[in-house]
Amino acid sequence: MKRSLSNLLMSLAPVAAILAIPTPAQAALDSCGGIFLSADASCEFHKTQDCVETCKTVSVEESCAAQLYTTCDAGCTATASTECTDTCSPVCVDDCTKSPEPPTSDKICKDDCIADCNTKCEGAKSPECCAKACPYTCNKKCEDRCHDDDQAVECTPKCTTACTGTCTSKSNVACQVDCQTTSWEQCKTTTREECTTSCKDKGGAIVCNGEFLNASNLKDCAAELSAKVSIDLNVDVDVAANVNVVTHAASNGVTTTRAKTGCAFSPARPDKDKSSLFAFAALAGAVLLRRRSR
Repeated sequence: MKRSLSNLLMSLAPVAAILAIPTPAQAALDSCGGIFLSADASCEFHKTQDCVETCKTVSVEESCAAQLYTTCDAGCTATASTECTDTCSPVCVDDCTKSPEPPTSDKICKDDCIADCNTKCEGAKSPECCAKACPYTCNKKCEDRCHDDDQAVECTPKCTTACTGTCTSKSNVACQVDCQTTSWEQCKTTTREECTTSCKDKGGAIVCNGEFLNASNLKDCAAELSAKVSIDLNVDVDVAANVNVVTHAASNGVTTTRAKTGCAFSPARPDKDKSSLFAFAALAGAVLLRRRSR
């Protein structure tokens, strides 16, 4: 019997030596669902977002004017003529001085430019297109060159700015109207609605080796990863401001952001290691007893 026990212990010696080999640093992470993790593999934080798309019917004509203005803008680059600005400035200064409330250069520019649209569109090839393209061009060109916060500026320098904007706008109206007219009818049949996609962050999850960690608090889990196994994971779960994307057609708009770092599942837990040792010992003992019975 003593000899058999001695043989059993000798046979288990190699097993004990194998189990004594050191394993990578590991720790039980309570905030990450109680799992044991090691620092020798990889892990990801998956950010998720809630996105809501809303669509509304808009004026087809207004939508076409905006869309076609952008298309035609590259070819309509006329500048203000000296004759126009020389005529505009005295009238502008007089009107500005008499105004009960100081106007902005942006308002002066738009009012003067748009006042000519009805006259210009009377003989246009497409009066409907001109009625939208002309004021839209005035508004855009004035916005580019004038200001909406310069009420306190003296009338003379303010009118210099306003007249440059007005004359530039007027010089480009004819070009924009002619250009937009060629695509106006086709545009009206294809542009029907304007869609807005609003997204905001809704948190995310930590994934290690393709498995989701059962973490009730992602920041606590990330902090424990850093403290116990020196794994730094950037977990950004703060709710962000809405991100609005405006399009002329329905779109998905969902985005996923992920940050990569190092983190992994460890080998089996220590209590499982002990169970394996006892099971192996029992199996080895059974084999020796069987041999002795023979």
